[in-house]
Amino acid sequence: MGVGGICYIIGISLLILFVESLKLEVNLANVFSSLLTIGICYILNSKFVFEGGRHSKQKEILAFFIVSGIGFFINIILLYLFTKHLPIWYVISKTMVIMIVAVFNFYARKRFVFLK
Repeated sequence: MGVGGICYIIGISLLILFVESLKLEVNLANVFSSLLTIGICYILNSKFVFEGGRHSKQKEILAFFIVSGIGFFINIILLYLFTKHLPIWYVISKTMVIMIVAVFNFYARKRFVFLK
């Protein structure tokens, strides 16, 4: 399993934990689980997926979180639309959102953050 799969498991697990155990509303739980997952994903991506060196470490972190911020807002909007307007279980909705945002994040991070 790659970093993407690990980040998926972490994100879904946190979402389920926040919804089922802490009884947070799905979209609020999504905000918290996504923010935590972004931080973990940065660490894993910088160590195992992408090669650094295009920017200084500070610029790399800033670029990563700008790209992740855009992906975060796409995530929030899509999950809200899916859970409020489609009769789909939130875990399935989140899985679909993750697949969409993962493609955006991967290519944007590859293009703007990590590669020399």
